Amino acid sequence: MASAAIVGATGYLGTELLRVLSYHPHLTVTQAVSSSHPGESLGDLSPHLERFRDVDLVGHTSAVDTDVAFLAQPPGQAMQVVPKLLERGVKVVDLGPDYRLRSGEEYARVYGQPHADPSHLGEAVYGLPELNGEAVKRARLVANPGCYPTAMLLALAPLVADGATHGPVYVDAKSGSSGAGAGLSTTSHHPEAALTVTPYGSPTHRHVPEMEQALRQIAGSSPPLVFVPHLVPIVRGILCSIYAAPRSGDTAASWSELLAQRYAASPFVHVGPVPKLPWATGTNRCYLSVQSAEGAPVLFSAIDNLGKGGASQAVQNANLMFGWDESAGLAHPGFGV
Repeated sequence: MASAAIVGATGYLGTELLRVLSYHPHLTVTQAVSSSHPGESLGDLSPHLERFRDVDLVGHTSAVDTDVAFLAQPPGQAMQVVPKLLERGVKVVDLGPDYRLRSGEEYARVYGQPHADPSHLGEAVYGLPELNGEAVKRARLVANPGCYPTAMLLALAPLVADGATHGPVYVDAKSGSSGAGAGLSTTSHHPEAALTVTPYGSPTHRHVPEMEQALRQIAGSSPPLVFVPHLVPIVRGILCSIYAAPRSGDTAASWSELLAQRYAASPFVHVGPVPKLPWATGTNRCYLSVQSAEGAPVLFSAIDNLGKGGASQAVQNANLMFGWDESAGLAHPGFGV
């Protein structure tokens, strides 16, 4: 049994990590860090997580000494602790954005602060297992992708790599309010979000540079991306509708076949009918579909932003880093209807 620490254990991603790891046969949480609840126990805060009821929360990372640490923190915090964790021999999966971009200058431009650990940017492996799994297996530092990039890249990257699209790509993405994190904000506050659909992130959402970099790395090139996210009045889930011009002779059927072949061995990516978000909710699954609109293929991608877009994908990465079956602890079904 390997030991795990969760840093940021009481936020939405941290709590989801605890829930996912409560199923895990090889990993157990022995340390949990929360700056907002130091000295309290997980048993008091999350009594439904019976497996970890005796784990006490600490307010800092200085005592973290486990086989792996999951960092579920806002921008700018992971890079303060990663160097010391790596020095102690702790494997790290960072669920935040601090190690996704390979350039410190680009990070500073996108997130508005200098990068405190540029020496490890080149080492960090972008943790999209279906498209970068072999590199993840060799890594000691994995940058878990953002939720929107996960949904978009799983749908689009195989097509771009095959030359099946040309010209700009238009992504209409919709996400639940949990994507904004546990902190209160006017935008995601329930009375503001409950009865409307709100586009945001204009003119350029900060996940776009991550998407472009990942496409160049995984698919060899990045087409121009027009990405417009929307907040919708649900708690969790992401649905992307993706529009791109096909190469001559390509159809929705040929795109669907290409994706089905690419993910034939994947336990978590399913190609089929237009997805429903409850299929993915609470899971590590991505549901893809290609439909025809006036003869042109349209891509759909659905994930749980807290699951495949966050916590469960982080566990999938840890499985690969330790040489376990990538499905370990991740076989539970979605909510279904």
